[in-house]
Amino acid sequence: MTRLSDLAATLIIAACAANAATADLQVRIAEPHEGDWVIGEVEIVAEVTTSESVIEVEFRVDDRRVGLLTSPPYRMRVDLGGENFAHVFEVIARAPTGGQARHRVETLPVPIAHEVEIELQQLYVTATRNGDRIHDLRPDEFEVVDTRQPQRLVTFERGGVPFTAVVLIDASGSMAGDKLRVALDGASAFVDGMEELDQTKIMVFSDRLLNSTPFANAGEVSTTGLATTNAVGGTALNDHLYVALKLVEQRQGRRVIILLSDGIDSHSGLAMADVAERARRSQAQIHWIRILRAGTEEAGGDPAGRSSAWRTSDEYLEQFRLLTRSVRRTGGSIHTVEESAQTESVFLEILHELREQYVLGYYPSNRRNDGAWHKVTVRVARPGVHIRAAEGYTDF
Repeated sequence: MTRLSDLAATLIIAACAANAATADLQVRIAEPHEGDWVIGEVEIVAEVTTSESVIEVEFRVDDRRVGLLTSPPYRMRVDLGGENFAHVFEVIARAPTGGQARHRVETLPVPIAHEVEIELQQLYVTATRNGDRIHDLRPDEFEVVDTRQPQRLVTFERGGVPFTAVVLIDASGSMAGDKLRVALDGASAFVDGMEELDQTKIMVFSDRLLNSTPFANAGEVSTTGLATTNAVGGTALNDHLYVALKLVEQRQGRRVIILLSDGIDSHSGLAMADVAERARRSQAQIHWIRILRAGTEEAGGDPAGRSSAWRTSDEYLEQFRLLTRSVRRTGGSIHTVEESAQTESVFLEILHELREQYVLGYYPSNRRNDGAWHKVTVRVARPGVHIRAAEGYTDF
């Protein structure tokens, strides 16, 4: 019993000595302080007080060991990276007797009143010479200027970029008979020519929405019920073009609107000026298949002299010019169709153009998300080549 008592006494004395050593050992983080804002490279400073020696001080960040020092000064630099997060810093001092002391501080992310995210800006460019598309331009032949500042291209593609399209077909009374049937056949041919990742939604309208299909790649889905649609009523072109712009804005990637109409609105609640402003802010490219009314207009001409109970001649002319301007501003195209039999070939022409466009990507050097208009100019070094692309974008 005496030997057991002596052993117990020895263990108690050793434990007390260790506890005394632990109680004597203290460590604290002098930098950074609790609640500091930190990001990037940071110096951790530890202060150790003890009557004995210290064998090591371990440094940890977010429960991960980042270093170990065996002699003072106990300072260590760590790189937290560019991500703006809260962090937990910890130091552990250890004595030769096995005792140790710890200290933790928590820091906060840097407060940001307005964080600017620079997104890739993409331009869809059609290049032609004497009306024929050019397919062999190189990246070094393009120059992109964004609000008077040259930009460096970071991506370059030729065609093959998937798109999401809304096809708007005017089915007002003037489109009755073969005109509407051929127009719907043209839309079906466009859908049939799509590639695997393309999506299309078809909207048939007059003074109201007559038929609408969901965004889809399959022809049987995109054209469901179109064959039974009849032409009737007036034309609310402005209202439905505005809706189409809103719909494609909700989609990702390359966005396209194809409008088949004579361009004359008679029943919309929205003015064309409102739609033009929406198109200006949109990233969608608008292509217009303009159907001429036989005997009333010259090919490519303005609808001069047209008037009705809803619009004066000047109002029709202004609306027509705003629509024309909007199409060109987005980098789209205008195809004038004098005979309905041409409609399908025009739809396929637009599809081929989408397949053969150049896609230029760059990170704007002067983007601030401040709602300002950025004028963009695309030039090409090769002589005689005409470029068509969006004229700019709103910096949101």
